[in-house]
Amino acid sequence: MVAKYLREPGVEIGAFLTPIPNIKPYYVDRFESYANQKTLADYFGDACALPFQDSSLNYVAASHVIEHVANPLAALKEWYRVLKSKGIIYMVVPDRRYTFDRPRPLTNVDHIIEDYHRGVTQVDGTHIDEFVFGVDWTLFSPATSPDKVEEEKRTMADAYRVDIANNREINIHFHTYEPESMVRLFEKGCAALKLAGKIKILEVLEKFPSNNPIGFLIVAQVRKPWIEQLKSSVAKRRATYPLRQVPERFNSLPRVRFEWKTS
Repeated sequence: MVAKYLREPGVEIGAFLTPIPNIKPYYVDRFESYANQKTLADYFGDACALPFQDSSLNYVAASHVIEHVANPLAALKEWYRVLKSKGIIYMVVPDRRYTFDRPRPLTNVDHIIEDYHRGVTQVDGTHIDEFVFGVDWTLFSPATSPDKVEEEKRTMADAYRVDIANNREINIHFHTYEPESMVRLFEKGCAALKLAGKIKILEVLEKFPSNNPIGFLIVAQVRKPWIEQLKSSVAKRRATYPLRQVPERFNSLPRVRFEWKTS
């Protein structure tokens, strides 16, 4: 699949310890370290704020990232911005049915659209209780003994609430997805973005990848009108191409209290 769709230059967001194989992207992460381990990152950035010029990349790749984004439509809008026309979004998403999210309700697409219009950021406590008290703790934290689970839940939820009260970002699975709901998000959500062009889904593969079949793959293609395509040729003339500017790699990195990533 990678060889079929992904051509440099491109970016992988949030690769951490498991980068997508057989590509040579720019790596972007919002943390210098994560779960006490150094991230794989060339530049500091965010799924909703990438350090690249308009229409400068051939692909945006992200594996098990979108569920950690509080405002996924803002991310899709940003990915559209940095991609050239015919550029590819290559996204692996945990399937709610096969992860610790399985007891949680499937997130309604209208809720995600509302989050976009409200300008929701990572400092959003809406889903704290649903996440902490809703996940399957035998999968989420198998090392926690059954008699300690309720205490751990309360401690974690309280810590997240303190972070929100102090305007600090949190790192949870904000939303849950299945293949059909993600397709609806692309269709209905992208209409809400009022893009000049469009994002068309090319492929959906369930139980992906085969060596860890708890997710699904979405491959989508950006199509832009000619006036936006001109931005690509203009961007190439800039000395920092494809970067917007030469950024400091890790400046004032945000920190979150719980920094594990188990899916």
